[in-house]
Amino acid sequence: MTGQVVYSALGPKEVRQLQEVYERARAVKAKYPDSHLASKAAKKLIDAFEAVMHPGEAAFDEKWLSEAEPQGHA
Repeated sequence: MTGQVVYSALGPKEVRQLQEVYERARAVKAKYPDSHLASKAAKKLIDAFEAVMHPGEAAFDEKWLSEAEPQGHA
């Protein structure tokens, strides 16, 4: 999650929000047994955050990000 792509495409507020999501997923994973549905979902989130990015590989299409129009709160 600390890759340069994330920091160049997102602002500090968004990076803090992603870090909070990551930390909460880790807390859920620690709280519930591996067989629990919440633990399984948290593991998927953690795995996505910890995925290794190879040099030259984009985490996401920056054009799509610039065209996104988020509405409401997640």
